[in-house]
This record gives sequence, C-alpha cells and structure tokens, in this order.
Amino acid sequence: VKRPMNAFMVWSQSRAGKIMEQSPDMHNAEISKRRGKRWKLLKDSDKIPFIRAAERLRLKHMADYPDYKYRP
Repeated sequence: VKRPMNAFMVWSQSRAGKIMEQSPDMHNAEISKRRGKRWKLLKDSDKIPFIRAAERLRLKHMADYPDYKYRP
C-alpha cells in the first residue's frame, strides 16, 4: 500500500502536464528540480488548497487502512 500524497505531491501532480508540454525532452530529474523550486516560491495562501487536499487524502487513507504503518 502506498503512502498518501503530501501537499507538494498533490500540487506537483496537478502541474505535471504543463512542464511536459513546455519541454517534452526534459529529464525527470530536471522536472523535479523545477517543480521543487516553483513550490517553494508559492505563497502560503496559494498552498492551502493543496494542503487541505493532502489532509483529506491522509484521512481517507487512515480510514481505508487503519493498521497501516509506513515501512520503507
């Protein structure tokens, strides 16, 4: 069972297509770096919807898998 996505991952997933459209030949490592930089530049108020979405995912995950323990 996978862990629920955090706020950054929710935001990143919603933006995945835009970077790929702009630079289809870019390597995943570079795309990840750019996403990280853009996330850090977002205002806290712009992050709120993604934080809330991540919290909903976390609560649903807890309900669906009550005995789940993260084991790397």
